[in-house]
Amino acid sequence: MNQSTHETSAIAIRPLSKSDLDAVIALDRAITGRPRRGYFERRLASALRDPRGHLQLAASGARGLVGFALARVAPGEYGRAAPVVLLESIGVDPTMQHAGIGRRMVSSLSRDGRAIVTQADWRDHAMLRFLAGVGFALSPRLLLERRVSRMPLPSTDDAFERPIPPVRRLRADDLDMIVRIDEMSTGRVRRDYFERKFDETLHESPIAVSLVVEDDGFVVGFAMARVDLGDFGHVEPTASLDTIGIHRGLAGKGLASALLTQMIENLAALMVERLETEVAHDHYELLRFFHHFGFAPAQRLVFEASGAAPA
Repeated sequence: MNQSTHETSAIAIRPLSKSDLDAVIALDRAITGRPRRGYFERRLASALRDPRGHLQLAASGARGLVGFALARVAPGEYGRAAPVVLLESIGVDPTMQHAGIGRRMVSSLSRDGRAIVTQADWRDHAMLRFLAGVGFALSPRLLLERRVSRMPLPSTDDAFERPIPPVRRLRADDLDMIVRIDEMSTGRVRRDYFERKFDETLHESPIAVSLVVEDDGFVVGFAMARVDLGDFGHVEPTASLDTIGIHRGLAGKGLASALLTQMIENLAALMVERLETEVAHDHYELLRFFHHFGFAPAQRLVFEASGAAPA
């Protein structure tokens, strides 16, 4: 066994700890060429506050930390019926790549049998080769995006029939109504999912943009998004709209348009450059709505791996 093989075999995959933060930031900068301290600080803080909802791994050996993987459990984002693991960021020391370290971390993330989902730019050939090698395949889900600007928003068929309804920021006491609205649309009670989303929104206000729309003083719709710089390799501030719902009896009244219009205005004020969302390839009604609202296919693709990665 040569020294390189021995060193690789001695690498341990373990949970990431708070003391790893500086090493992760330094390794990521060596890989990407840019510092992302704020991103990693927020992701670690989120994991410490909600350890059940995050899977953060370190690969370490004699020379210290040589790899990391940041993921979180997503029990219902983008309308998914089953929980998945979202792999947000992964990196391996450039001098130790192609030694199976990334494969081992991915395998550790999938040990409970949940599918793993991630995104990658179609032009990032190295990442695409890695994903293919550890068992990912192209997902049938579509990633859509639109630029965020103060320019007039495209008109939609979801036109306002009345004066523009009031839209405000999400509050803690909106939880019960949002759970009920979602149940009417999905047929599922997803209180655990929304409790986690509320926790994210209320405790990570700098990176969460979530709104509700009211009718006669009652919450009748919601849109939940988050903003971050760094997940899935983003190099510019990008918002992700992962949950939206309108009271079933008020569909087509312009409520969804009011929510997205206000959200885009808020994002523009925060200097966020893009808003993206993910839609099932056969959800034609939602695809049509986003198309009319100015969304188009992103330059990024969604990938999925079922169960454990290949050994």
